Amino acid sequence: MRPDEKRKLYKFSGPTEYALQNLENGVIFCQHYSAYNDPFEFWSNIYEGIPDPRVEPERFLAAASAWGFPANSVDELMADQTFSENMEDYFDECQHYAPPFGAMRQGVRIACFGSEQDNLLMWSHYGDGLRGFCLVFDEVLVADADPECYLLDVAYLQTPPTVDSLVYGIAWDQDWFSQIAIDETTTAIEYQGRKELKAEIPMYEEAGAEAVRMMHDIWRHAFGTKPTEWSYERERRLLVQSGRKDELPILRRYPFEAIKQVVVGERMPLDYRRRLEVVLSKTCGDVPVTTASRSSSTYCLKIV
Repeated sequence: MRPDEKRKLYKFSGPTEYALQNLENGVIFCQHYSAYNDPFEFWSNIYEGIPDPRVEPERFLAAASAWGFPANSVDELMADQTFSENMEDYFDECQHYAPPFGAMRQGVRIACFGSEQDNLLMWSHYGDGLRGFCLVFDEVLVADADPECYLLDVAYLQTPPTVDSLVYGIAWDQDWFSQIAIDETTTAIEYQGRKELKAEIPMYEEAGAEAVRMMHDIWRHAFGTKPTEWSYERERRLLVQSGRKDELPILRRYPFEAIKQVVVGERMPLDYRRRLEVVLSKTCGDVPVTTASRSSSTYCLKIV
């Protein structure tokens, strides 16, 4: 998923030795999901393979709908000759296009970010009550660093979501088909003079966009969904596929120019602030440093 170039990532830290070391080394601490304090981390239901319409009719209907055959019942679907004659081969092909979500979870490492620099609860829980600091990252520069990563906005739901790898594979194929159709239609317009085909391009673009939205939603349900009680965080999540078989964390490097601002809590101990400023002068040069302080008239923070 390509990031929005105007967005920022906000990393809150307490006044710890680890936070200074990571800043000095230009690394982000990424953990296995089991290390986080939410017991429902990665608590989605993953389904793989081709569903039997008699046993899993809901999955079967969802796969058909993703293919472009919406229906209210399996009987209605199977009465469609085009669907019934091609369904088995197409589903068998598409099941191989999906990543192995279940197996990937062991190797994924996570780094968590906020969406707002003045979020009071984030400063309280992760910034040690304004004693810590917040690094403001350029999302694009973080995403483009090695190893490859995936950025997403966490979804907050009342119940665990369903992740269907077959639906993902169908969406992937539909996006690919849409891109091929756009290329072929554009070629026919430019080199064969078939201007009447121009009206078809928006249809293919919308179909491709819908397929991409579906893939993003499934990816988020697999790796970025939490109970609604956590919604105050407005978490943004960086996922790195480490390839590790254990549960140990990793450190992911980023270029120092990815840091665009540093926000210091007003209650930070003076000695720690001096040490932080020394590290910043060595690593980030003239990056702006602002202070998060309490408003005297309202329960909110000022960043100046």
